[in-house]
Parts: sequence; structure tokens; C-alpha cells
Amino acid sequence: MLKYLIGLALGVMSVAAAAADLPWTATETAHFIIYSKSPKERVQQLASEVESYDKLIRMATGVRDDLPPVKVRIYEVDGLKEVRDALGLEDSSAVAGFYSANALGPFLVTPRKTGYVGEYFDADLVLHHEYAHHMMLQYFPAAYPGWYTEGFAELIGSSRIMDDGRIGYGMPAKQRGHDIAVDWVPLQELLTSEKPWGVDPYGQGWAVTHFFTFDKNRSQQFRQYLAALNAGRSLEDAAKVFGNLNTLDREARQYVTKGSFEYRPVKVEIAQPVIEKVRPLSAGEAALIPQVIAFSDEDLDLYDKKGDRAHELARRQRNLEETRRISARYPNDPFALYFLAESEFALGNYAQSEAAADRLLSIRPNDVHGLARKAIAMAVQSRNLPAGQKTVHVAQARAMAAKANHLDPTDPLPLLAYYETFHAAGEQAPEPAVEGLMQVVSTDPRDSHPRELLVDELAAERKWAEAIAWLGPLANNPHDSPLRDSARQKMARLKAMLAGQSPTVQAAN
Repeated sequence: MLKYLIGLALGVMSVAAAAADLPWTATETAHFIIYSKSPKERVQQLASEVESYDKLIRMATGVRDDLPPVKVRIYEVDGLKEVRDALGLEDSSAVAGFYSANALGPFLVTPRKTGYVGEYFDADLVLHHEYAHHMMLQYFPAAYPGWYTEGFAELIGSSRIMDDGRIGYGMPAKQRGHDIAVDWVPLQELLTSEKPWGVDPYGQGWAVTHFFTFDKNRSQQFRQYLAALNAGRSLEDAAKVFGNLNTLDREARQYVTKGSFEYRPVKVEIAQPVIEKVRPLSAGEAALIPQVIAFSDEDLDLYDKKGDRAHELARRQRNLEETRRISARYPNDPFALYFLAESEFALGNYAQSEAAADRLLSIRPNDVHGLARKAIAMAVQSRNLPAGQKTVHVAQARAMAAKANHLDPTDPLPLLAYYETFHAAGEQAPEPAVEGLMQVVSTDPRDSHPRELLVDELAAERKWAEAIAWLGPLANNPHDSPLRDSARQKMARLKAMLAGQSPTVQAAN
């Protein structure tokens, strides 16, 4: 065993060393764009694996294959340090990968190696876990208990490709070890409490999700429970579908402690060839990878605590300064210019954002993202112009947004730009613009900014129930964050307005 572990470690180091000498490439499949500097064979294997897991999740959840895909960018970085640097975390952090989204779209960051000794907690598990989060938010953006969100991701992540090529759906989460049965939170509390005290969303979350997935008598009840939650019923009311919760808890405990877990070997067939195209990254795009995966454009005003806001602002400012420095080395690189425009805009530097977009459009006049970003920057700045100039600027911005949408009707950024030429300019958005904003949110549900715009738009129209429904995925995020706190406060106000009560009174109850 010791020789095997040493040999494995040496193998990982040799792959990493080889990768350090290889150029970055972008490998496109039906559902992914994989950014990696691994050898071609490794990328081919990775592409086949992620497409297989995409198919597995679709089979497990009933998501149709013919829906237009939203391709997820996968950034395969060297190790955990690069993952944690992207988030501004200390090296001692337990984070091994993450899934997020911003104006550039949804993306995953995963290490080529985790650095952990053992066969269970590896880079593949991290990648499959995070992609399960994307699929849930992309196709089922609803209200889920935090333990189920993580439990479902662990269920997918722990499923392994078997020797015969099938995937063992529901294989035991051995990486969780004793965590599964230790400190068990009774289901009487887990299913009825907003914040069940002491629950491990990964260990017990996986175990309970496995139970509800594979127990024939309880799986249908669990689907009814989730449906009830998303219909607006309380946790306690929704849990009534299970009958006696003491009996349910006893069954679940017996299921978890029996010592073995059922799993299904699933034959997964994916389209061939898996890889659609491969392109080398430009020098500027490759140099900016660390800044791209660290980029965040969530509203800084959501950070209520001054210390938290100052810390996040400083992190973003450092990232922008590095982006400026690198972009200056590649003044004619289209990606570097577009990313600079996004980065400047995210920190409120609208004139600088427009200047970067102008430079990009001087090189590529029909660049969809350049047109859309310039349109938004112009709309925001038009607020401070005299009436006559404002009218001209807004008209030009709107024309740019329309041109970008005509060039690529499937890209969400031009639709967002069209809406912003009304909203950012201080004008009432017409129905087609609001419908376009809905399409943006549906295309990239994880990106919080368009969703917040939509919620506020619907609330302004006094469409409380619709606003509450669109806000749900932010308010029910399983991870604690300023964004979730703000969404929950807004949810309380919207529910109060829906009930015809004072928001202040509602929030105090």
C-alpha cells in the first residue's frame, strides 16, 4: 500500500510537471468548455467523463437532451492553492473547488489534484459535485433545503465510473467516513426546521438523500415534499406527506447503519465524437486565467458589515489592478480588452469600461460582448447628461444592444444590455425588455445581478408572487453569504407586501 501511494503521488507530480510546460487550450464539448493545460489524453478523458456525468444527471432528473445547452466553463487549475487564491482564502481553508457565475456565464474551478492522500477525495469528486450544483440551479432553480442541495451533489460526486464503463449511481460516499452516522440530526428536525442545529449537509445530507432516492416507499413522498415547499407551504406542513416522522427517522437510521448501500450501475451513452473543437488560448487570455476565476460582479452594497465590504472591495481592487497590468501587455488581445471592460464596470468605473469596449470594437467592430458592454456603460452614464444629450446617448446604446442581439440571439448579454438601456437610464422598461431579462435569468440562473434586477422590476409592478418566486433561489442558497442575507431580507418584505402587511411588522415577527 505504501508503494502504491508513493507511486500515485509521483504520478500526479509528473502529470503536474508536464502540464506546467503545456499551453492553455479551450476544449469544447456539447455542454462544456474545458480550460486546461493538461496533456491531450487527460483532456480527452476529462471531456468524456464530464459529458457522461451530465448524461447521468439528466437521466436521474428527467432533464431533456434537446434543451439548448448553457455551456459551463471548467477551469482545471494546478492545485488547491489556485482554487483558494481565486476566492481570497487562506491556504488552511477546506475549500477544494467551487461553482459560480457572473457576467461571463457559469463556471467551475477544480484542481488537477487535491493533494489529499487516499482514493476517495479526489479531483473528479470535486468536479462532479460542483457540476451537480450547476444542473440543479440551471434546470430546477427552486427552494431546496441546504442539506438536500449538498446531499444531491454528493450523490452525484460519489458515483464512480466502473471498470465496464458504466457509472455506479449512488455508490457510498466513502470520503465522508464516520461523518455519515455521527451526530445524526433526527429527521423530525431536519425536515421541519429552517436551520437544523448541528447538521452536516455533506455527510448526513448525502445519507438522507440516498435514502430518499433509493427507498421505493419514501422516494415518491420526498418528491411531494419538495413540490409542497416550492408551492409555498411551510416546512412543517410539507413534512406531513411522510406521515409519522418518528417512524421515518427510524427507517432512515436503519437504512444508513445497515452497513451497505444499494447503487445502480447505469449505462451512459454520449454523443461521439465528444470533443467538438479545440483552440489554443491567446497569450492575453491565458495570462488572465487567475483573474478570470477570481472575478466577481455581485453588488458590493449587499455587504452589510463594513469590514466584510472593505475586505471584498480590496480583493476586487487587487484583481482589477492585476487585470489592468496584464491587459496593458496585450493591447490588441480581444479577450483581454473585453475582460478589462467587464472588470472596470464591476467596480463602477463606467468611463474606463466604455474605453476598453471602444478599443475592442476598433479591432472587432461586430464583437457581440463589446457592443453589449459599451451599450450598458453608455446607458449608466447617460443619467448625468442634459436631456438632449441623454436622449441621443440612450438611442445609440439601444441600437448597439439591438445589433448585438441580432448578431447572436442566443447570447444573454445583449438582452441584458437592452433592458439596461431603459433601467440604467432611469426609464420604465417596456414588456419586451422585461421578457428579455427573464430569458437572461433563465439562461444563467446562478448570476445574481440579472435576477435581482428582475425581482426589483416585478416588485415595482406590484407582482409580489412572481417576484418571490424569482427570488427564491437566492434566498434559499445553502451557503451563508451577504447575498443570501440580503435576499432573505427582501423576501420578508415581499411576503409582507403580498400579505398586505407592513414590511417592518413582517420582518419583526
